[in-house]
Amino acid sequence: MRQLRNFRAPTKEDISSAAQKYDGMNATQLNDELMRAVASAKQDGTFSEDMLDSFVDFVSSSLDDGARQRLNELVQAIKSEGK
Repeated sequence: MRQLRNFRAPTKEDISSAAQKYDGMNATQLNDELMRAVASAKQDGTFSEDMLDSFVDFVSSSLDDGARQRLNELVQAIKSEGK
């Protein structure tokens, strides 16, 4: 429940801002950004595998099969890192 206590649904502005931030990044840059965000969240105690899975579910529909497979492989690597 601790994770939901401070949950705030993203607004249209949040989504637009994120889209602008990542627009134009190549796959390597996006992977690096995801890994930095995960490392930061793990360090400050806010990382959650459930939240990561929700992110994957959210973005998967906009990815082609190859990108979706690479994302899933990256997520599996992230999840196995701490075990």
